[in-house]
Amino acid sequence: MKLQKEFNQYLADLAVMTFKLHNLHWNVTGSQFVPVHEFTEALYDKLFEYFDAIGEHQKMYGILPDCRLSEYLTNASIQEEDTRLFTDKEVLSILKQDLSALRTEATAIRNASDEEGWFSAVSLLEEHVDYYNKQLWFIQATLGV
Repeated sequence: MKLQKEFNQYLADLAVMTFKLHNLHWNVTGSQFVPVHEFTEALYDKLFEYFDAIGEHQKMYGILPDCRLSEYLTNASIQEEDTRLFTDKEVLSILKQDLSALRTEATAIRNASDEEGWFSAVSLLEEHVDYYNKQLWFIQATLGV
C-alpha cells in the first residue's frame, strides 16, 4: 500500500488526540464548563470511531496498522498537553488548532487516495473532513471568531 506511512501517521494523530481530549475533558474549567465538557466527550467518542475505522481500513488491504503507544507518540504531529487545568476558551483554542491539523491531514490523504483510485479511502476520509469542518464551525461560533 503506497500510503501506509500517511495512514499510520493519521492513526497516530487520532490516538494522541483521543488521549489529549480526555485531558481537556477532565480538566476544563470556566463558565462554559458543562458545554465544553460535553463537547470534548463527543469529540473523543467520534475520534475513537475514526481511529478504529482507519486501522480496520488498513487491515482490509493487508496492512498491519501501528498499534503501540510508542509508535503513536513518535509518528504523531498532534502534541500532547501537560496535565493541568484549562479554561474553557483555552480548550476551544487548542481544539481549533488540532482539528484544523486533522482536517488538513485527512484532506491530503483523501486526495492522495483519489489519485491512487482508492475510492473506499476517499469516501471514508471525506466523512472525516466533513466532521472536522462542522466542529470547527461550532468552535469558531462559540469563540466569536
